[in-house]
Amino acid sequence: MMNSLTFEDQIVLVTGGSLGIGRATVLAFANQGASVVFASRGVEAGISLQTEIIQSGGRAMYIQADMANPADIETMVEKVIQTYGRIDHAVNNVAANVPLTPTAELTESEADYSLDVNLKGMWLCMKYQLQQMLTQGNGTIVNIASVNGLSGTPIGSLYTASKHGVVGLTRSTALEYVRQGIRINAVCPGLVHTPRLERRWSELSPEQRSQSMQDLANSIPIGRFAQPEEIAAAILWLSSTESSYIVGQAIVIDGGLTA
Repeated sequence: MMNSLTFEDQIVLVTGGSLGIGRATVLAFANQGASVVFASRGVEAGISLQTEIIQSGGRAMYIQADMANPADIETMVEKVIQTYGRIDHAVNNVAANVPLTPTAELTESEADYSLDVNLKGMWLCMKYQLQQMLTQGNGTIVNIASVNGLSGTPIGSLYTASKHGVVGLTRSTALEYVRQGIRINAVCPGLVHTPRLERRWSELSPEQRSQSMQDLANSIPIGRFAQPEEIAAAILWLSSTESSYIVGQAIVIDGGLTA
């Protein structure tokens, strides 16, 4: 499907773009001819990916930005506009690393950080992206939510609540702006084999890690984790004219986990 899409001469902004789903999305857009601006906190990974794309003949610009910092978000969008004059497509991929902890044991600082990044950071990204897209009269936004945004999750209440918020934010803003040429949707990935998932087993022995990963994969009807490139393929489709009648949807990509 991805090979039938082209984003030649399009300007794309991806947050959380250095690793995992974000990285796969940046590479996919670049491979389809887009000029990709991507942001993340990790400078080393960001510069490495920018270099990789440019050396392979693509166009990319890395911006260091923390989605917990409102000033960083505003500056990020300003830099894209100053450099390219527009934003054709935005992909908001933000997620705070909050411990999987029973709700009564979470600290207030953990709650603030989770909501500041996952929900307020998402809203701020959209706020500034929408301002530019309204000026130019078109654009698409794809927000990365989660299957956790569609159901309850024990020992993950704050993350789950914030991802429910992302789905609600996506649906509401999609209805606000569709008549103004801006199409907004979300994807809800299940278990994806990313560095974020790997951190779950960082303290286990190699044997324990392998067994735990296999047990978790076996709990998914398709019998494996998603690869980041599979989520990126859906993001590109939602950003393309091939999905021109898709508005305000939260597309589940989970191997049958919530079927």
